[in-house]
Amino acid sequence: MDLFSQAEHDELAQSILLCPDAAYIDQVQASIDRLLPEMPRREIISKSLNDRGALILTRSMEEACQISNTIAPEHLEVSSRDPHRWEPLLKHAGAIFLGAYTSESLGDYCAGPNHVLPTSGTARFSSPLGVYDFQKRSSLIEVSETGAQTLGQIASVLAHGEGLQAHARAAEMRLQAKP
Repeated sequence: MDLFSQAEHDELAQSILLCPDAAYIDQVQASIDRLLPEMPRREIISKSLNDRGALILTRSMEEACQISNTIAPEHLEVSSRDPHRWEPLLKHAGAIFLGAYTSESLGDYCAGPNHVLPTSGTARFSSPLGVYDFQKRSSLIEVSETGAQTLGQIASVLAHGEGLQAHARAAEMRLQAKP
């Protein structure tokens, strides 16, 4: 049903199961076949699952986590007996739902997280909408005279490499002459 809940959004929705257990994947496919006819949005779910869905047998849960990080899903459910074991391996997802009782629909309606999530793999570099998106921030940088001796040399090399001589010279002007 969790695959259905994503697929029922529209025909372009993508529902993917990553699992190292072939027997479990067979059970999921049997459940899809059994439950789909009773779904009011069965045509949309069916088209979504057939065109963009997948049941993928992985070699291990570690591989499933690696593939998930590549996909960078908007929603990720970790329906495992020990979801906290896998959570540290998951780096890219808009929202991660841990454990067999934590359906994505709870996040949509009542569990509390913001539902404005990065889509289409953008979770690799973007986060859910949050308070920081509505705050103006500035970066503060302060380097000591000693620090400028090390960083200035690095900046000079990189700036020369980019052909930006004024950048290089601005950093070099802060370097102390070596005796």
